[in-house]
Amino acid sequence: MLREIFDNLERHCGKHEHYFDVYERHFSKFVGKKPVVVEVGICRGGSAEMWQKYFGEGATIIGIDVDDTAFKPEHQTPGCEQVRGDQGDPTFWAEFFKTHPDVDVFIDDGGHHQFQQITTLAAVWLHMNVGGVYVCEDTHTSYWPEYSGGGLKKPTAFLEYAKAVTDTMNSRWYKDADRHPDNMMFADHYKDLTSMHFYDSMVVLEKETKVESKLITSTPI
Repeated sequence: MLREIFDNLERHCGKHEHYFDVYERHFSKFVGKKPVVVEVGICRGGSAEMWQKYFGEGATIIGIDVDDTAFKPEHQTPGCEQVRGDQGDPTFWAEFFKTHPDVDVFIDDGGHHQFQQITTLAAVWLHMNVGGVYVCEDTHTSYWPEYSGGGLKKPTAFLEYAKAVTDTMNSRWYKDADRHPDNMMFADHYKDLTSMHFYDSMVVLEKETKVESKLITSTPI
């Protein structure tokens, strides 16, 4: 469905072909449910048009960009909001969330630099609604030094940060030195993270309210 919408867009949009299966897998539950959808990276307006048509009537579509080109009249999709802002600046996010406090779907298709992706995830996560889905695209730049700290297993790379975030899902099992206050504070930031999915050039995080882990057995011992 989404790929068919993409193929018939009036405005320009560029996405890797394999992204569409991932979108459908994680976003289909929001179709027709009036989600709040935020995407960093407006480009020429095609993605806003795509999300508007995919999620359906009543969806709130908000695009964020720093490029003047994105705000030309011909690149605007009627009914979609466009916001000028720098995703790598925490102060921008603090201001943005004063007027847009809750998000169901977030897509980072912005500058793809490591500090931008890390800053964005850290800032946005606390404003994701329960049931929300966060997607960071084009994470292959984590291997590219020209993207501000990229490189295989470099601690400054977004993918290394994302790998560290996976540990927070198991923080209740930390012991001894692993329960250092810094580790626990980091884990608390992502306390509602219930699953992460790593795909070629994409990371998807899902937010739900966690329930206490309880061991059950099939028969009495």
